[in-house]
Amino acid sequence: MVADLLLEISSIEDPWSGEQEGVHHLRAVRLGASSGAFYPHTPTEQTPLVAARLGISAVEIMLQTLGEYDPAFIRQVAENAAAAGVQIPSVHSLTRLHPFFDPYPRRVEEAHALFRRAIDACVKLGAKVLVWHGPNRTQAGTDEGWERFISVSHVLAETCGAAGITLGIENVSYGPLARVRDIANFVRRLKDIGSQRQVGFVFDPFQAAEAGANPFLMLAAMGNRVVNVHISDYREHDRAARHLLPGDGNLPWSALLRSIAGSGYGGAIMIEGPLGTDRTGIARVRQTLDPLIRSVFPFDPDAYRYDEVDDHAVTMIGPPAGVLKGIALFNERAFYEQHEEIEAEWHAERGPIRRLYQGLLQIGIGFHHALNDNYQGAVALLTDGIAKTADFQPYALGIDTGKLVSEAKACLDRIVALGPERIADFDHATIPTITFTKV
Repeated sequence: MVADLLLEISSIEDPWSGEQEGVHHLRAVRLGASSGAFYPHTPTEQTPLVAARLGISAVEIMLQTLGEYDPAFIRQVAENAAAAGVQIPSVHSLTRLHPFFDPYPRRVEEAHALFRRAIDACVKLGAKVLVWHGPNRTQAGTDEGWERFISVSHVLAETCGAAGITLGIENVSYGPLARVRDIANFVRRLKDIGSQRQVGFVFDPFQAAEAGANPFLMLAAMGNRVVNVHISDYREHDRAARHLLPGDGNLPWSALLRSIAGSGYGGAIMIEGPLGTDRTGIARVRQTLDPLIRSVFPFDPDAYRYDEVDDHAVTMIGPPAGVLKGIALFNERAFYEQHEEIEAEWHAERGPIRRLYQGLLQIGIGFHHALNDNYQGAVALLTDGIAKTADFQPYALGIDTGKLVSEAKACLDRIVALGPERIADFDHATIPTITFTKV
């Protein structure tokens, strides 16, 4: 599974710095699409019209050629968007047309001149974000290259900001912000680069997966500077299949959507996978994502999941999809796999209920160690997991936590009594299942 690449067994570690700071309410999540999702069959200027027919009301315009930077072309895009009733919140520059790091000065000058045209395009289209990939990793791989990247980012951010546009730098897998530590290093230099209105990040979980980075830690490292989101799916064992439609790969979309919403980002998330021109592609995406989007609540997630909406209490009576899948795997005795599913939701969650998720996955990994005769691992993980889950007795989100704690504690007592020499004698049939009870 993809989580082998994305998520280590870090279930007993403290949260990533910033993961729980400054975010108290989830925002709604809505789907948009990049014009690149209709490439190459639909000309860029026609994509607002095609998107509108598919029920998509927000489109990112990805400039595909030098000619598409032309003001006359941008006017045509604006007219079509207005006719279709489609919003254009962002424009995506074509990186290869902006060789800012080329040794030939004239190329650099013309790259900046063309970038100013992209900024003008944003202004004419009403877009607030201009997406840039940055240089490749080789160009920014030395100390000198990194400083030049910082310097160029500062110039571009200032130029964007002067026009009321935010420069959005994407975490592309081949770029300078491909890893979590790259984002963290860049954040430390933001004071030298630009204000929040001038520069931010474009989060792409596919690109994170392709780079071998944990998307949840990457999003946390971006903090409150996320200005745009791209989505497509990733298939771990078929890396040639790039930019799949969400649902056609292995990314944990339930947790990712809740994590994106919890980051404070309030704009559309742009589909980059190939949609085609009929309704088949968007129907598949909506079948996958719409139920998950509906589960993202616009209020503070806590142990009881309630809020006042139209004078009525709204209660979340069940766990999110990733936790449900993890519980099913737990009950199938696929304990390592349940850890992968639930840990994604643990990363995404911002409220105190995340402690329950951590408790569940730790109990599962404790039994994973017991099945592999790892006495120390079993005792450590079961002890921690039971303690966390016990805070949510007798039930939480419909889970019979009281029963789980009692039965897991009985197993732990038997393992301790057996000791490391006789751990192999532990009766696997006594391992509990996770059950649900009506509130």
